[in-house]
Amino acid sequence: MSTTISHTRSQLMNHLNVLGVDEGQIIMLHSSVKAVGAVMGGPNAILQAILDTLGRDGTLMMYAGWQDIPDFVLDLPIEARQVYYDEHPPFDPATARAVRDHSILAEFLRTWPGAERSLNPEASMVALGIQAKQLTQDHPLDYGYGAGSPLAKLVEHKGKVLMLGAPLDTITLLHYAENRARMAHKNIVRYQCPILRDGQKVWVDVEDYDTGKEHADYTFDGIARAYVAEGRGTQGSVGNAESYLFDAADLAAFAITWLEVRFG
Repeated sequence: MSTTISHTRSQLMNHLNVLGVDEGQIIMLHSSVKAVGAVMGGPNAILQAILDTLGRDGTLMMYAGWQDIPDFVLDLPIEARQVYYDEHPPFDPATARAVRDHSILAEFLRTWPGAERSLNPEASMVALGIQAKQLTQDHPLDYGYGAGSPLAKLVEHKGKVLMLGAPLDTITLLHYAENRARMAHKNIVRYQCPILRDGQKVWVDVEDYDTGKEHADYTFDGIARAYVAEGRGTQGSVGNAESYLFDAADLAAFAITWLEVRFG
């Protein structure tokens, strides 16, 4: 029998308040449940603590993506490709699982009553709260981390980025900075994926900047640590997790400048 004393929801709320999370904010969350440590009520209690801290006028958003996206189909031989065209189910925002690698909390939030989800399969975001529909609606299929995306709206609506024990190289907002930065060389990727359109499966062509791997010349961790080194954002502990709260617009502007100075 474990004798570890679990964190409580009220304790987590106090930690969040000290970090700077407050009522009415729009928060984009990146979290490691393991880093937070044992919590009474498990992962649901972590989300509930954040939602309760934000209150009825706040909104919580996470990156969801699509665990089973067949974005590799164009790399397959013609015969195998046709099998995918015929048999692979389309992206259904109501049932398509969130990407596991980013946090199990994304799947918990996706299935939370009242949650909204954007319709770009690869860049899909899930949100809950008063601004959830506005953040997630009309998500462009092409360049899904740029203009008109939930990330752009997070910046426009003065949102925050909450890192709850998650590595700094997982800050999805930095893809928005990559998209907006004027850099000399940007790799473009083109792929196909199945979506629902008027209740029918349709395979669509999608174009985006390459966000699938770390670049040889820079890392998101490097950008984030340069930002923190300037004394921006707040740091603290939530549960056992080393945590950060960043202003989304300030972080995006910093990252855009950082990229343009070095690669513009």
